[in-house]
Amino acid sequence: MNRNKYKRKEHPEKKVHDKVLIMCGGETEKTYFDQFKNKYKDNLKFVNVETIKHKRDNPYAMVEAAEKKEGYDEVWVVFDKDDFLDFDKAIDFARKANVNCAFSNEAFEYWFLLHFENRTGSISRFELNKLLTKALGAEYTKAGATQVKAILENLEILEEAERRAQVGHEKHIKESGKRPSDWCSCTTVYQLTKRLRKWSQIG
Repeated sequence: MNRNKYKRKEHPEKKVHDKVLIMCGGETEKTYFDQFKNKYKDNLKFVNVETIKHKRDNPYAMVEAAEKKEGYDEVWVVFDKDDFLDFDKAIDFARKANVNCAFSNEAFEYWFLLHFENRTGSISRFELNKLLTKALGAEYTKAGATQVKAILENLEILEEAERRAQVGHEKHIKESGKRPSDWCSCTTVYQLTKRLRKWSQIG
């Protein structure tokens, strides 16, 4: 794949429409990025963003499929660690294949939680759901469009979640060893949201 990471074609009038594919491992991730596109459509007017749920949700299969995609300027894969045994292998392969990776250990819900509070340390999926239910004031439902819309409502909260996620990610890199599977809880989804929000400012 000849795609350069974070490549952007130059155009003096910004009329070019780059094509970005976001491959999601689950419906919750797809719902989130579909809502994200709608929320920040003004920022994304110079880029075509397509979101799909990949038919196989194990991380390595997703990266392998992303590496073969043609016709896109950038391809991102979004997946969770869950109980997958190929999590580290997939992230390592993504680096070598120049595929953009937005992963969460253990679950995507950790990214949601960072919008409400700065939690560190290992948090199980069960505990994440409980904390989100409390934060949202209603039982958390996976892929719930209304709840995702509420999470995306405030730009300042999103920016704070990005900051918290980045600090946590960098801390894990320094202190938790080389294997992302040991970085619990951790998410790099912030890299994709920041990339998307700033797209219209690039070039």
